[in-house]
Amino acid sequence: MKNAWEKPDGSRFALTLLGGCEVRRLSGQPLAFPTRKAQALLAFLAARPGQAHLRDKLAALLWGDRGEDQARDSLRHTLVDLRKVLPAGLIAEGRSLALDPAAVDVDVVAFTNQATVGTPEALDQAATLYRGDFLDGFVLREPAFEEWLVTERTRLRELAVDVFVRLLTQQRAAGRTAEAIQTAVRLLGLDPTQETAHRLLMRLYVEQGRRGAALRQYQTCVAVVRRELGAAPEPDTRALYLELLQQEPERAEPAPAARPAQRETPPAVTAPDISVTDTPLIGRTRELQRLSDAWDEARQGRALLGVIVGEAGIGKSRLTAEVARGVLAGGGAVLLGRSYEGEHLPFGPWVDAMREGGLVGQGKTTLAAPARGELSRLFPELGGPAAHPRGPTSTFDSSRRWPRCSGRSPSARRC
Repeated sequence: MKNAWEKPDGSRFALTLLGGCEVRRLSGQPLAFPTRKAQALLAFLAARPGQAHLRDKLAALLWGDRGEDQARDSLRHTLVDLRKVLPAGLIAEGRSLALDPAAVDVDVVAFTNQATVGTPEALDQAATLYRGDFLDGFVLREPAFEEWLVTERTRLRELAVDVFVRLLTQQRAAGRTAEAIQTAVRLLGLDPTQETAHRLLMRLYVEQGRRGAALRQYQTCVAVVRRELGAAPEPDTRALYLELLQQEPERAEPAPAARPAQRETPPAVTAPDISVTDTPLIGRTRELQRLSDAWDEARQGRALLGVIVGEAGIGKSRLTAEVARGVLAGGGAVLLGRSYEGEHLPFGPWVDAMREGGLVGQGKTTLAAPARGELSRLFPELGGPAAHPRGPTSTFDSSRRWPRCSGRSPSARRC
């Protein structure tokens, strides 16, 4: 008489280790582990079914803080508990223990095998099997086990990155654009610093007619590389961005003409993230007063430019943040844009400031068509009419008018 769990192919249970840890019956019902140590022991054996491990090694792996005799006794009790859950599958020979590869289906094994085959179908299957990191969310406060877990998790993650890179290349070559986009997104979820994937995703968006998504993907790449590596994007990535800026923006339905008699009040600009400590600003009274006076003059309609210069680390950012806090407290608006050494992008600080300040989309119906067309080269979501670029001066002039058209200056008017 066959065991009630036995499948036609002779395997008795299925174990999922990618994205968590779960063992299931033939019916699909998950089995509960009696202890976390039993769960860890099965996962360790299942990572390489058929490979024998000495009992002393397993005892030291999971009970390293106990004496040898007590560790072996704990292993013996755990094996008894594990056999209650899985009566078949464990192979005990002398002082060694292994998991019978004919009695268990392990997703890690299937994933590794499909990755090795490397055909488009196999890579598709491998990508489907990789649901997350190895034993994702599983924690066991045993130094030896945690060291093994980190090593195994890193190995499988690197293999998954390789799978997604190869699959992405095949999908792009086959013209499967929508599937390639999904694969690129998953790849960047595993390794967000893969600039090759960022560039390919930008090109895939363009192929779908989504130039705006491509430009936003570049901004995502800039933020990730800056945060994770403390660097600027690679020259190839910046070159692609500049190439996209030269392309005509997506065409959109013309915006309805604004009615001067009934003007909508635009939403407030989102306050930027300005970190100011509670420590009083000391030793900058004169500079702070000059900047405050400049702000008062600007409120009266006199345009001014203030430049704060000095060596690194002397408190320029702290002074700037203090001024910005005072402006916000007085009901003003602050647009915060950043520029970094090695990142030479046209209108980079303007793009950063207007996006962080929530201005993108505001004033859309009040901007005249020529100005909207120029700005849509930087912000495709404005839906400006496609027009031949008139040069950087006209683009700057349009961006200069935007805050007024959004109602963020004392003399808000139609532009």
